[in-house]
Amino acid sequence: MIFNKTEEQEKQYLQQILEIINDTINNTDKSVKEHVDTLQEHKDYLWSNKDIDPHEIRSMRESILNHFALGENVIDKRKRLSKILDIPYFGRIDFCEKKEGKLTTPIYIGIHTFYDPLSRTNLIYDWRAPVSSMFYDHELGEASYISPSGEVYGDMSLKRQYRIRKGRMEFMIESSLTVHDDILQKELSANADDKMKNIVTTIQREQNRIIRNEDASILIIQGVAGSGKTSIALHRIAYLLYALKGNISSKDILIISPNKIFADYISNVLPELGEETVPETSMEQILSSILYNKYKYQNFFEQVSELLERPTPDFIERIQYKSSPDFVLQLDKFILHIENTYLHATDVKLNRYITIPAEFIKEQFRRFNRYPMRQRFETMTEYIMEMMAIQYNFSVTTAEKTLLKKEIKKMFAGNNDLQVYKDFFEWAGKPKMFKTRKNHTLEYTDLAPLAYLHLALEGYPPHSPVKHLLIDEMQDYPPIQYKIIQKLYSCRKTILGDTCQSVNPYGSSTAEMIRKVFATGEIMKLCKSYRSTFEITAFTQNIRPNTDLEPVVRHGEHPRILRFQNSEKEIDGITELISLFRKSKYKSLGIICKTETQAREIADKLLKHTDNIYFLSSQSSAFVKGIIITSSHMAKGLEFDEVIVPQANNKNYCSEIDKSMLYVAVTRAMHKLTVTYWGKPCDFIYISPTLKSSDLNPL
Repeated sequence: MIFNKTEEQEKQYLQQILEIINDTINNTDKSVKEHVDTLQEHKDYLWSNKDIDPHEIRSMRESILNHFALGENVIDKRKRLSKILDIPYFGRIDFCEKKEGKLTTPIYIGIHTFYDPLSRTNLIYDWRAPVSSMFYDHELGEASYISPSGEVYGDMSLKRQYRIRKGRMEFMIESSLTVHDDILQKELSANADDKMKNIVTTIQREQNRIIRNEDASILIIQGVAGSGKTSIALHRIAYLLYALKGNISSKDILIISPNKIFADYISNVLPELGEETVPETSMEQILSSILYNKYKYQNFFEQVSELLERPTPDFIERIQYKSSPDFVLQLDKFILHIENTYLHATDVKLNRYITIPAEFIKEQFRRFNRYPMRQRFETMTEYIMEMMAIQYNFSVTTAEKTLLKKEIKKMFAGNNDLQVYKDFFEWAGKPKMFKTRKNHTLEYTDLAPLAYLHLALEGYPPHSPVKHLLIDEMQDYPPIQYKIIQKLYSCRKTILGDTCQSVNPYGSSTAEMIRKVFATGEIMKLCKSYRSTFEITAFTQNIRPNTDLEPVVRHGEHPRILRFQNSEKEIDGITELISLFRKSKYKSLGIICKTETQAREIADKLLKHTDNIYFLSSQSSAFVKGIIITSSHMAKGLEFDEVIVPQANNKNYCSEIDKSMLYVAVTRAMHKLTVTYWGKPCDFIYISPTLKSSDLNPL
């Protein structure tokens, strides 16, 4: 017999669950009050009895600390319970273990576990629990899950999905497959929000395999545009925090994200899943801190902007050279060259009677080769002075020791990072590959190799406390940067991105290139694209074909290509499109330009015609919902209900990097896409026969 067979019975059961949760919350409130009252009594007692025995004071203080800790736990529990009142659960499976006498058990699955202390049973299971994996991985029939004691086999006789909002069941769907298409379609058809949301109700089988992968020490996720790779990576973090509780906490995880906007955009996911937010940094911050933040440098955004606005063949050549795997090999050979040739040893006259021979000093430099080169001076000095004291039977003075160390350091030609880096290009026969900008500003591609040489000479910092590293937009980091990450962080890593979405095709990495750097790692692919309608995905595939991409069949409007007579008319047209957006059901509109300069210019022009438009720049730190104007670079990783891509003519979009930017821009659209231009359309746009003729007429 099926427990809660009908939808009406399920609705009645939901109300029972909500009542039990509310009762538990009320009991929790009483418990909090009891802890507060007890704490106050203890404090009053200590204040009123200042002459009590020291042992009693110590005992009382321990009791206060215990009550305080227990009170905090109770408050945390109350917060969790309050969260699940809105959506207690979203799925159910009925499972019968293959053991004699075992009965079919209904298992309700939600974001958090709910244990009823009265019945002493789990009424709701956390989506990350081992038993919950069957909801995502299995169809009706034979099913299994991995428990701490081994694999459990059985039969799954029922699978249901619910949409519950504000404690009310909107509908229930019987499902024989993984996550039912009706539920998925409803979620995908929803409007974009100002923050990325959790997707526990619609996790697909291939996504679940990535989330629950505990075996790979280096997991590299290649995901097509709209595949949910960032969201999946965050859910993976939440899963690992659950599965490895006690061994890892939120503060032990570090996310390397592309910019502050993106970090803000994803900041909601982990708290929604009941976990604390994790620390976040950028690749530039890591590299600059290695060099003690002493150098001015062109950041990644500035490098991409220069490639888009004023590229030169020499600049592109320098980027390509320093972004190749061979460049790392050359640096390693040069470090060996430094080891063998940079110490120019000379005799050191220690005092009137003792001279230390140059050959002996050189011998000690080789002796201590297990130390980084710049760290040898101190050890060499101690050893040489010890040998001199034994041989000549004299007491070493501090002044003599200081003199010797100073003289040895002067013999080493590698004390200045920047000079060593310049030497590398002379040694490699490529002096033109290094160029500083105004005010001695380094190019972005010089920051990592300079840091790499510094670490080789100075030594690596103490062992990092980070236990799991997450790197997003993996394609934008060249091999030399991954080599540094490999040296700095020996922990497990989740690395994700999409080769097709590189904003700098001259310096990007593929999943295979990344795996070679780490000499290990498992590559897993996410090929299904969920973000855009079938029509928008087909349009984006004509710009940059990706044979791995599988679109989810969710139909909508065909993308529109609007041609205007001139730039002024184009602004008028975009103003009209904004007006139509405000009358529509959509909540977010992204006007995505090739560069930030173009985005700022269009924003200034549009603000003369309309208001409430937000310009998102590389200096912005928060993502907001509504009408946003930004560059393709800053829009990467974001999504909008509707997207307008202006100035898509053959002069603005003509190079390989331009194509990358156009691809990133159009793949941000969920439901509606409009491309506008004046003059001739760029060659990357395919004007499909399915487009209406009215879409192509001058406006």
